[in-house]
Amino acid sequence: MLNNLKLYIWLIAFIPLWVVSQSNDDSLLKQISNIEVELNTPLEANEDLYLNTVSFQSFYDVLAPMGEWIQVSKEDIDEDINDGEGQGFSSLTTDDPVVFIWKPSVKADWKPYMNGRWIYTNHGWLWQSTDSWGNITYNYGRWWNSKKYGWLWMPGYAWAPAWVRWRVSADHVGWVPLSPKAKWNGEKGITGSNYKYKNADNEWVFVLKENFVNDLGSSNIIPSVRNSEFISKSESITDIKVEDDLVVNRGPDAGDIEKRTGKKLGKRYLKFTKERGKFNLRENEVVISREDFKKYNANIKNVDRPKNFKKSDRVKKLKKKNIQRKKNRLRVPPRK
Repeated sequence: MLNNLKLYIWLIAFIPLWVVSQSNDDSLLKQISNIEVELNTPLEANEDLYLNTVSFQSFYDVLAPMGEWIQVSKEDIDEDINDGEGQGFSSLTTDDPVVFIWKPSVKADWKPYMNGRWIYTNHGWLWQSTDSWGNITYNYGRWWNSKKYGWLWMPGYAWAPAWVRWRVSADHVGWVPLSPKAKWNGEKGITGSNYKYKNADNEWVFVLKENFVNDLGSSNIIPSVRNSEFISKSESITDIKVEDDLVVNRGPDAGDIEKRTGKKLGKRYLKFTKERGKFNLRENEVVISREDFKKYNANIKNVDRPKNFKKSDRVKKLKKKNIQRKKNRLRVPPRK
């Protein structure tokens, strides 16, 4: 009886402490859920922009007020970017081969990677954008200049400090966004040997080397009427690879930029956080958002989509064909 009483007293004393401890643990877990983390998230070995393997719902919701989502077919995209070769598209063939792309609300003379600055990091050159959507569209996905819609962005789930390729001459640096033909492969990367898409000359952004690491915008980028001249006199660099488990974008030589600007760049190290929209520039590091995607399983039937979007003419026709095909399947055959 005495032993039972001792056990009862011990439980009364211990349970409140255990509950408090658990409560503190839960609170601590919540606090550290968005903590800055080193690069310990697994790298995407491959990325197929035409397969819905993850949910882009957060992108759909965040970007909707700042532009317009459009549902297009793969043929729509291929018609726009048929000049040059990439690593190939998905071999996926379904009754509904469509994707969602996003058109930002911008001025007519706007280009991707135009408003912001370049920062030298352990991942190579990182783009810090002043565009309100920059932390999403410049670290994920691809851009291209559509004949019908203007500049468009296609969501992707592999992260990079900037999805661009470069041109460098004695006095100038230029860059242009990679198109959907740049298919990410962790082993091969994206290089000049597997990505040969030719952008129009006026799609490039060029600056003097002296301005390269300054805040950039329409006031100090060079007018595009001179782009053809710079392209003809510059060396092409396409070099996004995995190095020591980091996705690195090599571009202009940092030492050369230091000499031309008179600034000591140093090398900032990236830390990632799950806190969306985060970009903290510190003396020796950059804290930046990284998306935590929800992956679909192999049997997923209904994928997420924007709440509001318009459809391309091809998609409208595809939808009509699919509806008719389904009606034909359900139609009762006539009796003989």
